[in-house]
Amino acid sequence: MYQVLARKWRPTTFEELVGQPHIARILTNAIQSDRIAHAYIFAGLRGTGKTSAARILARCLNCEKGPTPTPCNECVPCTEIAESRALDVLEIDAASRTGVDDIRELQEVIAYPPVRDRYKLLIIDEAHMLSKAAFNALLKTLEEPPPRVVFLLATTEIQKLLPTILSRCQVLEYRRVTVKDVAGHLRRLCDAEGVTISDPSLHRIARAGEGSVRDSLSVLERVLASCGNDVADEDVLRVLGAVQSQVLLDSIGALARRDVSALLGVLDALMDEGHDLVHFWGEWIGVLRDVMMLRAAPDRAGLVSRAEEETKALLEAAEPLSSEDLARAFQLLAELEYPLKSSAHPRFLFEACMIRLGSLGAVRPIEDVLAGLGAPGTAPPAQKKTLDADPARRAPAPGPAPAVDNRPAPRPAVPAPAAAPPSAGAPAPAARPVGNNFHALLLSEVQRQKPMLGAILESASRIVHAEGTLTVELPAERVMLRRQLEREENKNLLAECAAPLTGGERPQRVKIEVETTAADAAEEREAAAPAPRDGRGDAPDRRKLIEMARKDPGVAKLLHEFGAQIVEIKPLELAVPGNDSIQDAPEERE
Repeated sequence: MYQVLARKWRPTTFEELVGQPHIARILTNAIQSDRIAHAYIFAGLRGTGKTSAARILARCLNCEKGPTPTPCNECVPCTEIAESRALDVLEIDAASRTGVDDIRELQEVIAYPPVRDRYKLLIIDEAHMLSKAAFNALLKTLEEPPPRVVFLLATTEIQKLLPTILSRCQVLEYRRVTVKDVAGHLRRLCDAEGVTISDPSLHRIARAGEGSVRDSLSVLERVLASCGNDVADEDVLRVLGAVQSQVLLDSIGALARRDVSALLGVLDALMDEGHDLVHFWGEWIGVLRDVMMLRAAPDRAGLVSRAEEETKALLEAAEPLSSEDLARAFQLLAELEYPLKSSAHPRFLFEACMIRLGSLGAVRPIEDVLAGLGAPGTAPPAQKKTLDADPARRAPAPGPAPAVDNRPAPRPAVPAPAAAPPSAGAPAPAARPVGNNFHALLLSEVQRQKPMLGAILESASRIVHAEGTLTVELPAERVMLRRQLEREENKNLLAECAAPLTGGERPQRVKIEVETTAADAAEEREAAAPAPRDGRGDAPDRRKLIEMARKDPGVAKLLHEFGAQIVEIKPLELAVPGNDSIQDAPEERE
């Protein structure tokens, strides 16, 4: 009678266990040193050899040449155990015998010594299915069993076993078998069976088994039933319902080109061929994962369970994508899993995800962006020049009695050395002579030591050193950069860079100032005026709202890291003590 591969090729010795060398070593040492425990728990994924190891251990203990770690598999005890008809080896399915009466029946059986063999072994499969009462009935027997009795409990869900059961047994945990080990086992089996099949197809079958040797053998059985002993790669893909590697490569290429039409075309072709979208989702997110792993650890190719040719093709197709692009695409696909499995229209969700993936903009690290802002000493951006040249920009804001600004216009970005403009009623301090181009020299030195700070300092309209104070003045439209310059580490760096330019004297103080325009003065007067009241007579305290926003941890981090400023407060539903509704707050200048 024909036997399926999973039964025909079941391991008969510890050496034949696939992917479980630690289990074989523990049990072999226990037999050789005569330290056989009275109860074992074999826990692990389905199809990893738990029940097979229990039967091998039974043959090792009851073999006519034993106890031995290498049973002969020819004597009467070994033969009867292999055929599941040995009187002293009882195998029970706990999934169908879960009650306390079944356990009491077992206790009556084990009360008698072995009929013929050395040991009486009780193999309880799916032990986690026993009821709590059955476990409690088994406790005393597990703690003090009769002599020459060994309990072997196999389970796929060890967390469901009672702690009192675990404490009375030796727990051996089975590992998920790697794709490489499963594929090697399948290759040996196919060679013995006379089956012609390629290594990539065996790797695909091993991946379909998801770490279970028995599941992989079942998949191979299905492939052989469909294709016979001469298996082509296309046959394996058809039987498994898998997606061809070229389709995955086309998908990655379309994502790299941001080609939404090509992505939707791939999805439409798969639907026409009758593929399952959930399966395609798993294939695609697995490809993205593999590319990310190869990018992050190029020296750890073993982390990816793909053939070398397929791996190389994937890396070439994903070359235009940065690590940030791959991470964002992976995140979008990961968020699609639950909706895809529960929606009545999974295709619509997948199409929307494809459109989002194809519309993603390229991401560059902020360090690269700041490094490309320009070399030290270059002119300010054209946008700044346009704003400064616009007469309407510098005109006073409309309002009563506009203030007259009699101060000189701002100086160029890289001015000649000059003293700071005198303040009203006080003579200007004499600037220390530090060379002919202090501004440009300091900017160049800061750019060399810290490019990000140098890019910020390029926006300064004036940099002078006078009486031990280094003053950096920013234009009004660059007020958001003030927080960055006022950070303590940035001030210290400015002082250290200025020391060689001031004759070796390190500035005692670094001062950051912002130009004040007539429009700013008008805004301050407007802010000081009484706030308009709503229909119920409540006046929103705008400055209090802004202060509350600044104390928010997320807002505070943005203000600190990026030199941002609070422009307005939204939404209107934001609750403030004493106010039921608020209006948008105007722009608040630092």
